[in-house]
Amino acid sequence: MILAGIDEAGYGPVLGPLVVGACAFEVPDTQESPDLWKRLKKVVSKNRSKSGRTLHVNDSKAVYSPSAGIKELERSVLAISACLHDWPDDLDQFLKCVASHAQSELAEHRWYVPGAVEKFPLEHEPMSIRIKANALRYEMEKTQTKCVHLSARVVSERPLNRMFDATRNKSNALFSIASIHIDELVRKFGKQKLTIFCDRQGGRAHYGPMLRQMFEDWLLEVTDESDGRSVYKLTQGEHDVVILFAEKAESQSMSVAAASMLCKYLREALMARFNAFWGGHVPGVAPTAGYYNDGLRFLQDIAHARTALGVADADLIRSR
Repeated sequence: MILAGIDEAGYGPVLGPLVVGACAFEVPDTQESPDLWKRLKKVVSKNRSKSGRTLHVNDSKAVYSPSAGIKELERSVLAISACLHDWPDDLDQFLKCVASHAQSELAEHRWYVPGAVEKFPLEHEPMSIRIKANALRYEMEKTQTKCVHLSARVVSERPLNRMFDATRNKSNALFSIASIHIDELVRKFGKQKLTIFCDRQGGRAHYGPMLRQMFEDWLLEVTDESDGRSVYKLTQGEHDVVILFAEKAESQSMSVAAASMLCKYLREALMARFNAFWGGHVPGVAPTAGYYNDGLRFLQDIAHARTALGVADADLIRSR
């Protein structure tokens, strides 16, 4: 069976990309949905390990904070990725592994082009993460657990504003990006007892009409639309796919937690490039995470540089 998860990072800011990620694990078929944290408890934990023995995998908000930095996030994300993809030599290679569609789009924004010197991994030595990846790979083999999918959709400011203009609704734009992952997961794993856990999309509670449009060849059953939880079953012949949207899904599913962490890691890495670019044009400017109040402060601080560089608002500032 396949346990997949979808989550996002960067829904709220006025600056920087929106990233929507997906992660899926394959485990032997059982009657009940396995707890991947328990399955991999020797090498993975929901909680931070003081000794560093286990990989911290949880909601990205629990793993990352501005004070704690990106270190825990990076170690877990790159270790999981190494169980599926070849080891990347730099951030662009990592993007090629998990978000190849985004490379040409990001290249159109000057602030996402790598600088002359960019360390990768950002805060670790590669060997330390490879050791953790080897331990994770060994435990996955031992417990018959396999990472089969890890990908992200990275949407930079200009195309994101186009989506907002087209949908006139931020929640609809978010779901349209998440639906790319849902469609890909169903196409790849729809015949393998697939369950997809998703974080609630912009507070939306009803997804049936949109799923019917997406999967016309599947029979759709609404099994639950209660407070904080919406569950749907797609049926095609003898194959069933369960799609579940829930509040705080990242605390219920390790697949969602891993997707959440991938999104946050990519966004933080790209915001590091963003701040380095603008810092090169406005020496001493305080970096920003792009959220509303500080984002407005940052835009004021770089106003003269933006004008001198001819950067249009639609290319830099989100309209919603």
